[in-house]
Amino acid sequence: MDNPVRKSVQLDPRMLAIIRQIGQTSGLDPDQVIHLALFDLGRRMGLIKVTPVSMAPPSGVDLLDEAEPEPPPAARPGRPSVAPQLAPAPVARPASRPAARPGGGDLLLLQVDDGPLISVRKDIFLIGRGSKCDHVIQHRSVSREHAVVTRERNGWFIEDLNSANGTWLDGEQITKHRLSQGDEILISNHRLRFTVRAS
Repeated sequence: MDNPVRKSVQLDPRMLAIIRQIGQTSGLDPDQVIHLALFDLGRRMGLIKVTPVSMAPPSGVDLLDEAEPEPPPAARPGRPSVAPQLAPAPVARPASRPAARPGGGDLLLLQVDDGPLISVRKDIFLIGRGSKCDHVIQHRSVSREHAVVTRERNGWFIEDLNSANGTWLDGEQITKHRLSQGDEILISNHRLRFTVRAS
């Protein structure tokens, strides 16, 4: 049914060309383009009030894929309770290589849970859930870049990269730790055993 208010309006040919181009790109007819433009103008001028409506997320979408991991499991006896950071700051991988090490340094072996021994052959060895890590641990409670193992002049170190759920040794959360023979580091529910051998 025709709108009784509607009258013939002369449009500038340039504006008409823009309306047609928007219509071709969006699949709308010229009337719909004009109505949307008027609606947006009315909203900006305060003539139209828009009330936001909260909606449930669509089914089948895993929101954890875009968020940092879920909270850690219940703390073990003797482990201090540390609240996870809600939005850990992104941490870049160390850019520079450590200084030359005398005698080539020690050999470092890593075993995750009951998996095979892994020889750490890089001076900078990244551990996390992300696909670009040197060792990937596929678990939501592991941050994309969780921790890094580095070889420095005075030995091997593991450093937490501001992960959401922390890196643990003997029930205590660590920031940076020099690795010794037999150290067991806990990342989420995964136990990382380190063996340091003289080369």
